[in-house]
Amino acid sequence: MSAQRSSRGHVIVVALLGVAAVAHGGLALTTGAAVVAGLSGLLAVAAITLVLVGLLVGAARFGGDREDHWLLACAVTGAVGVASALVVTWLSVSGPGAGGGFDPWSLGVLLIDALAVRVAVFTLRRSPSGTPQRRS
Repeated sequence: MSAQRSSRGHVIVVALLGVAAVAHGGLALTTGAAVVAGLSGLLAVAAITLVLVGLLVGAARFGGDREDHWLLACAVTGAVGVASALVVTWLSVSGPGAGGGFDPWSLGVLLIDALAVRVAVFTLRRSPSGTPQRRS
């Protein structure tokens, strides 16, 4: 892969992961369940780590397999965040819990993580020249 991708997708993924880190931190601080708080805290740390790697290595425009691995890690982290947010949202809406009803942080985490996964996968599927790959 000698050609490089456009940096727009990379920058958008970094920005979305930064927002996701804040949202996971908010969920970890406001939720009453220890398991949810722990998982959300871990996801916040993972998102911050991926943002730092994306900013530091992205400045050198790493491209190729290294960028593919980073985008895949972003997509997997986001998918775990979506799954955890779905569980938290379902639990907060399904019945009267200790939280007292709907948790807006879980909905925010769900939307941000879903968008981060979508943009990371879309960017990953782009060829190095910036044009969509075609299957033969």
